[in-house]
Amino acid sequence: MRVLVRLTLLAATAMFVLTSYSTATGRDVMEIVERSRRATAQGKDMRATVEFELVNARGERVLWTGSYYRRNEPDTRVRLVLDSPADLRGIEVLTRPTSEGVSSTRIYLPSLRRVRDLVADMRGESFLGTDFNYEDLGFQQLEYAQYSLRDTPTSGDQNCHWVDAVPQRGWWYGRISSCIDRKTFLPLRTEYYDRSGELWKIRTLEGIQKIKARPTPTVITMQTVPAGTSTRITLTQVQYDAGLGDVLFETPRE
Repeated sequence: MRVLVRLTLLAATAMFVLTSYSTATGRDVMEIVERSRRATAQGKDMRATVEFELVNARGERVLWTGSYYRRNEPDTRVRLVLDSPADLRGIEVLTRPTSEGVSSTRIYLPSLRRVRDLVADMRGESFLGTDFNYEDLGFQQLEYAQYSLRDTPTSGDQNCHWVDAVPQRGWWYGRISSCIDRKTFLPLRTEYYDRSGELWKIRTLEGIQKIKARPTPTVITMQTVPAGTSTRITLTQVQYDAGLGDVLFETPRE
């Protein structure tokens, strides 16, 4: 009888522990995701000089330069202006919130004196032929149906929380897996899988520097695995809380 009671208590304890773990995991994964979001959008605003390095499958390299601006408060606004090469000089990409509560992205093409509006179905397009698309660069945000926290990382890195995210609707990516650093909560490695489950792209954050006590990645690389291509973004002269105003995020007139 005592053995039966003891076994019953053990089973009840195990069920309690398992149930508590499952609930905590669901709660904790959303906390990790939110802390990671804040880690990649630090300060009231940020400005930096940006360099793109595009490498094709033959190892040939092309360099672009420009300026990047981001405002996080009271709403999220992003602006990228390209300075070189000559055929891209003056191209601007701007993101602003709309009255419907979604992001509106506009691309200004100075050679045509035209503004192109980016609609939702175009978010997965390559950004000017790079390995990044508009969502990768933060110009558009995906909505996710679910997040999950898994214990066994694919790369064996025990210093990360591995979080899987599944887009809410049909999208270029079937699943996105992120290695979120346990200390800084920066997504140091993000693996993008297509709808068939094959690894499509890998993004890494490197060159972490403390700027105004904020861990800041200064080298962001995106690799397209099947094509053997990559694009590296290097940030220099990073400045937080620069007091960026609304005028900076206005779309040039056509």
